[in-house]
Amino acid sequence: MKKSSAITLVCLSLAAIMFATACQTTVSYSGLRPADINLPSEIKSVVLLNRYKADRRNNWLNIVEGIFTGEIIFADKRGVEYALSSLQQRLTSGPKYRVVIANEQLFGSGTGMLPPPLLQSEVATLCQRHQADAVIAIEAFDSDIAVRTEPKQRKRTVDGKEIMEKYVEAFEAVRITVGWRIYQASGSVVDQHQMTTTRTFSAQGDNALQAQSRLLFPLDAIMQTGSMAGDAYGVRIAPSWVSYNRMIYSKASGLPSMKKARRMAERGDWQDASIIWDRLSKSDNDKVAKRSLYNLAVASEMQGDFDAALENARKAANKYGLRQADTYIRILNARLAELQRLDQQMQE
Repeated sequence: MKKSSAITLVCLSLAAIMFATACQTTVSYSGLRPADINLPSEIKSVVLLNRYKADRRNNWLNIVEGIFTGEIIFADKRGVEYALSSLQQRLTSGPKYRVVIANEQLFGSGTGMLPPPLLQSEVATLCQRHQADAVIAIEAFDSDIAVRTEPKQRKRTVDGKEIMEKYVEAFEAVRITVGWRIYQASGSVVDQHQMTTTRTFSAQGDNALQAQSRLLFPLDAIMQTGSMAGDAYGVRIAPSWVSYNRMIYSKASGLPSMKKARRMAERGDWQDASIIWDRLSKSDNDKVAKRSLYNLAVASEMQGDFDAALENARKAANKYGLRQADTYIRILNARLAELQRLDQQMQE
């Protein structure tokens, strides 16, 4: 293939993608997502425990280590607090668990290494004192921050002339390691999970020093990343409300009614939008019919009718060969599998 022909083909492909995207709109709804793991059914209430802090005999070692490694002293302590707070918010926003935070401070290693498990007597005391079925403890936390700069350039228009402007972008990469354990009142560990959470912050400046000075203060960066870790662990262990994004077609052969239905959908008026799409799905114009069927499928999911959603998506795929409908059928089946797992978790 000649070079000019290859370039033409690439340009046409990009144009087709841009045109298809321009004909689509993203809509969303909030739904319950099942937890990644199943906890024992008898766990209904939990107490959150901060077990990160080292006892006095070992705490000085962590301070010395922080001095020599350049870590901000006590930053990890704040990161742990934000992780626990975020976990509490995630759990209390869901429908399954009653959550309290323990005032007790049980000692751990004060590092990213998990200490030995709590004694059965310690777990039993905590559960009895807080009327809980289980203890969720954060037992390890360690943070690292790496900063780098990268020279860049961009085009700018000054006095009608295009110039290349040089600048520097600074990147602050935060990496935290967190260790969690969940204990039943009997003392048995039902989940032990060590996770790594990373987040990168950036800022720009005329030079490296200026760009770095505009980065988030390291303590704040660690706290924000710790909050992400706590939320992620909450998603792992409890059904949670999340946002599901779906695509609908906003245009088809220039019909004003498609745009009208799209505006209704964006307002959440799915019933009236469906009336328009149902009428258009019977059109002799294949593009209008298949896109309207697809939109009807999405509208059905939005209203909780998965049978109708699958029926319309299959019509769009089988009768008109709409590839987007094939993809959507897989998405619907995955969501149905989630709902089945969710039902089992909520009945436990």
